Amino acid sequence: MFEGWPDEALEFFEALEAENTRTFWQAHKATYQRAVLAPMQALLADLAPAWGEGSVMRPNRDIRFSADKSPYRTFIAARIGPGYVQLNARGFGAGCGVWEVARDQLERYRQ
Repeated sequence: MFEGWPDEALEFFEALEAENTRTFWQAHKATYQRAVLAPMQALLADLAPAWGEGSVMRPNRDIRFSADKSPYRTFIAARIGPGYVQLNARGFGAGCGVWEVARDQLERYRQ
């Protein structure tokens, strides 16, 4: 059962923003798993009956082609149904939308 994220989750992301390194991650991985990941999994489990099974994004970034070489995401996000949920140091967000709408669909939407 989802009971929210503890303050420790926000503190984890604040600290990760300040020191986004593998050394920091390894030292605080247990905090991530307990205070960040476990509540997200509980939220997805609670939402699953109405929205379907969700999936959590991996915490490490693909930095191969990025100018920003920070190895870890400073948020946790998950897809669920047609939308997403996300938590970072500034709080919680949720949304949904459409990506790459076909030309005929876009014209109907604009009308």
